[in-house]
Amino acid sequence: MPDYPIRNPAIVLVEDEPDILIILHRLMRDLTGGYDIVTVSGGAEALAQIALRPVPLVITDYNMPGMNGLQLTAAIKETSPDTRVVLITAYATPELEKRAREQRVDYYLPKPFPLDRLEQIVRDVLS
Repeated sequence: MPDYPIRNPAIVLVEDEPDILIILHRLMRDLTGGYDIVTVSGGAEALAQIALRPVPLVITDYNMPGMNGLQLTAAIKETSPDTRVVLITAYATPELEKRAREQRVDYYLPKPFPLDRLEQIVRDVLS
């Protein structure tokens, strides 16, 4: 038996705005039975969580201090290529969308987005 705790798979939410993080957490909690919902405020914390447990889905903001959502996606895809990434941004441009595709972002959601769109993405990824 391993000498460390077995951890449930997690959905990691990365957002530096506490109010948005709370909304995302509530939405994910209601959608995802059997998954831990982990909230972090930056990319380094998200990568630490991915190193600890299976993470099928990361939902990240684009514009954050330290490491932006594209940099985080590149690091995730390097260490955990099967993890799906949803990038949400209030700074949507065609150029950013192109860069997101190049970094292998799985889903690109400009803010504001309908919550039912995010719910559908989560259901698709976890099914």
